[in-house]
Amino acid sequence: MLLSLAMRFILPILLLTPCLLLAQSAAPVIVIEQTRKVDVAVSPMAGTEGPLATRVLEEDLKRSGACRIVEPSAAAFTLSGTLTPSGIAGKASPKTGGAPLVESSFSGDARRAAHQFADAFIEALTGTPGFASSRITFASASAGKNRKKEIYISDIDGANARQLTQDGALGYGPKFSPDGSKIAYSSDKSGYRDTYVIDLNTKKRTCVAQFPGQNTGAAFSPDGSTLALSLSKFGNPEICTIPSTGGEPTRLTNARGTDCSPTWSPDGTKIAYVSDERGSPGLYVLPATGGTPEKLNTESSYTTEPDWSPDGKKIAYSITSGGGQIGVYDMESKKARIVSRGSGLESPSWTKNSRHLVCSQNGTLVLLDSMTGEAIKIPNNLSKNTEPNTTR
Repeated sequence: MLLSLAMRFILPILLLTPCLLLAQSAAPVIVIEQTRKVDVAVSPMAGTEGPLATRVLEEDLKRSGACRIVEPSAAAFTLSGTLTPSGIAGKASPKTGGAPLVESSFSGDARRAAHQFADAFIEALTGTPGFASSRITFASASAGKNRKKEIYISDIDGANARQLTQDGALGYGPKFSPDGSKIAYSSDKSGYRDTYVIDLNTKKRTCVAQFPGQNTGAAFSPDGSTLALSLSKFGNPEICTIPSTGGEPTRLTNARGTDCSPTWSPDGTKIAYVSDERGSPGLYVLPATGGTPEKLNTESSYTTEPDWSPDGKKIAYSITSGGGQIGVYDMESKKARIVSRGSGLESPSWTKNSRHLVCSQNGTLVLLDSMTGEAIKIPNNLSKNTEPNTTR
């Protein structure tokens, strides 16, 4: 219903994703190309927290890549809201009149409720999930010296950053569980590189992989029951799976080189990873139960840190050669392209919409639009930020 309303009011100007197909009941399929943004206005909200909620909502809409903030007289939609004891009662009204595109209540403090309002509007407008309510986990050396890195978490706009670990050691590669309630990461705190899982609700931390050698790169399966990770207990680092609560590993690869950095397909049937068995690091995909790996031709000589998009269509990765770029491999066309501009970018992590990526760039977190190449800084008052991962 919401998508049909969005098409009715903004099809003349809405240009959202390349060759995005939007269907309307009893109407022909319409093909829309992305080159422009939808003009929207946000009415100031009253109350003590009103200015904060208004500002957060405007920034969320701009960050989405789908909207441009304009004066109400020029807007296709005007978003308005009333602060309540439990959150925001929000409405998105089309310029042409008629039923609101969004009209709902959003719970939480002013910031959280504004994020939810933005997500609801973006999904109604584009048919893809908004990501304003998402969070980021990452490693940072801001609070430590002598090569120490702790694990942090923040909102995706950089607000509410807080330190999760006090290991006094090197922390690596934090990854959220599918429901966002847990984080897997590796740390040298014991003197060896082991894998831990933090429960964000109970604050409890469990060591789930402490095999001889390195235990790194853990990533949760889509159902949260299993971790894929790189273990060197067999000799060379190999891709293995273990229960997410810990247990004996199942070995998936048997390479002459190093296999690392696994990432699951959204349906849980495949795992992409990095291997240097043919020389320089490249991307491979194999069945999640094991089997013959397939090498992906990214046309880059040094590719690492893959991340499979939530829609299952793409794999993002870091290109170390050439100063640090982000590439995207299309699983259907089997073609790759560089989606970043500038240099120093690494560690891409897809947001919910399978369009934006959170990356690190020279120690700063940025939000990268994979369609335009625009990178927006995510301020969190921390430095030496690496290996971001987002909730989905």
